Amino acid sequence: MMDRFAFSVLLILTATPVSAASDSEARLCSDARLEPPLRVEACTRALALRDLTRQQHLLLLGARASALDELGDHGRAIADFDSAIVLSPNDAVLHLNRGAAKIHDGRPADAIADYDAAIRIRPDWHLPYFNRAVALTDLGQRAAALKDYKRAIRLNPDDAWIYVGQGDVLAASGDRARAIESYDKALALRPELDDPRAKRAGLLLRLDRPAEALPEYDRVLATNPSNGRLWRSRGEAKFQLAHYADAAADLERALELAPRDGDVRRALARAYLGAGEPEAAWRTLSPDLDASDDAADLALAAMVAMLTDRLSAADALVRRALELKPGEAAAQAVLSLALRRQGDADDARDAAELAVAFAPDDAEIAAIASLAGADPSDRAPLALPTSTPAEAARATCVAALSAGDLAAALAAGAMWSLCHAAAATAR
Repeated sequence: MMDRFAFSVLLILTATPVSAASDSEARLCSDARLEPPLRVEACTRALALRDLTRQQHLLLLGARASALDELGDHGRAIADFDSAIVLSPNDAVLHLNRGAAKIHDGRPADAIADYDAAIRIRPDWHLPYFNRAVALTDLGQRAAALKDYKRAIRLNPDDAWIYVGQGDVLAASGDRARAIESYDKALALRPELDDPRAKRAGLLLRLDRPAEALPEYDRVLATNPSNGRLWRSRGEAKFQLAHYADAAADLERALELAPRDGDVRRALARAYLGAGEPEAAWRTLSPDLDASDDAADLALAAMVAMLTDRLSAADALVRRALELKPGEAAAQAVLSLALRRQGDADDARDAAELAVAFAPDDAEIAAIASLAGADPSDRAPLALPTSTPAEAARATCVAALSAGDLAAALAAGAMWSLCHAAAATAR
């Protein structure tokens, strides 16, 4: 959001000609096509010219400040804006740009005063409200930010970025439905914008609507093929739709772009399991296991090791997981399965009872515990979600496992789940 916000302000300033200084350096200073360092140098040379008028001096300072801000030298940019505002204290554009530089410098609270000044000078201009909303959002003042976004929309309902900003605040507030509506309005005005489309897709995914999210990811990836986060999200959408092999292909690409991302590695391993490729899941997880200090990571690897008949590795991994986090219910469940497979029924039952104690609401853990003969929790497990095909498959597996029907649990197709591992190792 910040880069687009800065750019919208920069255009206003650099559109003001400084060529009245009648010098080639002044023209270069105001040429937004040049790289920022070249513009800074030209502005500095132009400012050293003699006999500059007050207006020429003002415009050169403003142009150099914008170039410095774009370059990332926010402190010097703010200093130039300070000097320019001394020359023209009632210039709303200068206040707006200085506020932008302060936000880029990590000082959103200081930027508020500049936006307040710009609003006093030009109360009918939408950008000060828009940019103040950005600062308020950075400060965590979402209600105030939404009020400013609404004011900006009233003044200029055709600026798509206002709706994007409003959508961001609504999404951060947990109001996903209204956030999607705001992104929809942005896309109605600017259908080529990838940012709101990707954010809209992410919200659809979190609302368990992967079939709607998928074409949005297709469209955004067409113009952003090097964005690993998008490949991961599209892989997640395909996973939720139970298109496991396709999900694995997307997640492979995501891992190529971010080879150290543990979340992507785990997601890829689950996709391989879903596609019926446990050996590929093991190859995905095993390179980082020696250095891993994540209990959930190790528990998943232990489950995969067990599914690939690496029983000693499974036992060692799950015990490492429990050393790191004794209360990890999934690790206790995997330990119960490993012990049961080794013929240690009593210890398997004890591990299962611990798993239930750590996660009394988890229906999947409860089903695995019942398989080990553990006493059920006094609290009834929560119903599993069934909104997506992947979730429905797991719920079917858990229901069958709870009923002791291992064949039906295996046939449910949730091959990435603890439930499936329990049914597969209990045969």
